[in-house]
Parts: sequence; C-alpha cells; structure tokens
Amino acid sequence: MKQAILFLSVVLIVTSCTVYKEYPIDIYKPGEAYLPPDAGNIALVYRNFKYDTDTLQHYFKSDKGLRKIKNDPKNLDSLLAATCLNEVAINLKKANENRKVTVYTNIFKPHRAAKIPAINASVLNDLAAKTNAGFVILLETHSYFYAEYPSEQGGQNPREVVTADIWSAYNPATGKFTDRKNLIDTVFWNSYDDAGNYNANSKLPPRVTALKIASQLAGENYAKRYSASWVNVKRSYSVPPLPDFEAADQYLQKGDWDNAIMHWHKYAADKNGKLAINARYNLALGYEMKDDIDTALQWINASQKIAGDYHSSKDLKLIEQYKNILLQRKKEIDRLNQE
Repeated sequence: MKQAILFLSVVLIVTSCTVYKEYPIDIYKPGEAYLPPDAGNIALVYRNFKYDTDTLQHYFKSDKGLRKIKNDPKNLDSLLAATCLNEVAINLKKANENRKVTVYTNIFKPHRAAKIPAINASVLNDLAAKTNAGFVILLETHSYFYAEYPSEQGGQNPREVVTADIWSAYNPATGKFTDRKNLIDTVFWNSYDDAGNYNANSKLPPRVTALKIASQLAGENYAKRYSASWVNVKRSYSVPPLPDFEAADQYLQKGDWDNAIMHWHKYAADKNGKLAINARYNLALGYEMKDDIDTALQWINASQKIAGDYHSSKDLKLIEQYKNILLQRKKEIDRLNQE
C-alpha cells in the first residue's frame, strides 16, 4: 500500500512539473485547391463579367484626382484577362508537362449585374464537352485599377495596380465546383532598389504595361493554389522531469528519432498511469517524423484512451488537436500520392 501511495505521489509531482516544448518541422502539403490527376485537358475560361459598380477600367488616380484615359485599347479588358489566364496556363504546365491547357476568352459575352449570376451545371458540362476538357477553371471577373503618387524625390511618380479577381473551378466528372476564391493583389513600383537606394534614372512601367504585369502576377498567384509546397509548422511534445524523457529530448534535438522513441516506449504501458499519456503523445510525434502516419495515429489514439480514463481535460484537448492534424496529414499524403 505504501508503494502505491509513493508511486502516486511521484506521478503527481512529475506530471505537475511537465514542460511542454515546440519543435519546428517542414511538411510537404498539396495545393489548397484540388486538381484531379486524370484531368489531362484543362479549359481556362474568362466569364467576362463585371459588377455594375466596376466602372473605372479606363480611369486612373493621380495627385490631380481621378482622370480618364482617352486612348485605351478597345480590347483592354480581354487583353488583361488573357494575360492573367495565360500565366495560370504556364504554371499548370510547369507542374505537369503532359497537361493540355487552353485559354478561352470569348465564350461568354460581356455582361454586368449587381451580383454574379450562378452558372447552370448544364452550361459548364456543354462547355467541357465542346472543349474536350476534363476540368474547367473560370476567371469570373477581373478588375483592376492603376494609380500614381507624387514623388518626394522629384523623379518618376511611384505607381500601383490593384487587381481583384473571383475564381471558380468545376469538375465535369462529378458535376461539382471544387474551388471558389476571391483574390486581391497589389503591385507597387518606385525608384528605390532592393537595398533602399534611390535611382532617379529608373524606368517605371507605363500604365498599360503595369496593368499587364499585375494581371500576370494575379494569374500566377491563383495557380499557386494547385501547387504543392513546403510549409513550416510547429509540433508540441512533453518533457516530464525524468531522466528518460530528458534524454529523449536531447535525441529529439539532434533529429535522432529512433533513440527518442526508444526512451518514450519505456513509459507507454498502462501501468505508468498519466506518464503514459505523455509517452504515447510523444510517440505519435516520433512516428510522424518517421513518415509513418498510420502508426502515429495508433499512438495518438492510445494516448487519447488513457487520457479519457484519467478524465484529463487538458491532455484530451491537446490530443484532439494533434489527432486532427494527423488525420489531415494522412488525407494530404493520399492526395500527393495520387498526383
């Protein structure tokens, strides 16, 4: 009986002094938007829509106020939309050279309204059939505005273009939209170089050129939604004041996950009580770092079970958060393996 009381006392002291630390890791994530791997032919379509309030295409802002452009190209809007969509096409082709990506800017006639009218699925299915597309990306509306600001140094005026786009994506195979995104981008030019030095002889782009550059960047930014990338995130782990956990922490800092796991395993059994919660949680992290997500999920579930037995609400909250992260990672890895 005395041994049981002593063990309980040690556990209470250890768990109350447990330190929680963070460990940064890089994970490879699929794009935010889903592109079916079998969508070999992609149609990029300009919907040619403008809001009723979007009436400043042929104006620009200067220190003298709002000014109208007299000699704008008649097809300026189509030109900029095509520039935007062409950049999406270039980036999608970079990711997969076998894809066929085609830009269409004249399928829809110019139209305006207070709100974007919904497109009937049958229209998109017909469009996909006519273009032989397995996936359709729509640039619903492309809005842009150019401004110049007075130069404090007496050289060329700094200039700015703001673009506002609404994008959507449609999968004819499922008959569903897979993405909808509003993007606002700002591009700014001035006569300072990257080191902050002023160059009075710098050449800043004229208005139409600036609008083309900004439209190109808007397309590039949307295309990133379909590209996998490395993302830096943080994971938490616990270090109760015991030699084995402290040793595991030292191995963790060196990236020696096998030895860290070996030390955590010593306390993973039910007989270790609340220490098993910490050990199993840490083991989940160890196996995630070894890219074994299935085993990581097994350990986080085991940690959740014993935390539930002890009604440890603080641990259960932390475990639930990490479990959701692991489940999401499993889905993302499955997606990456399909692409």
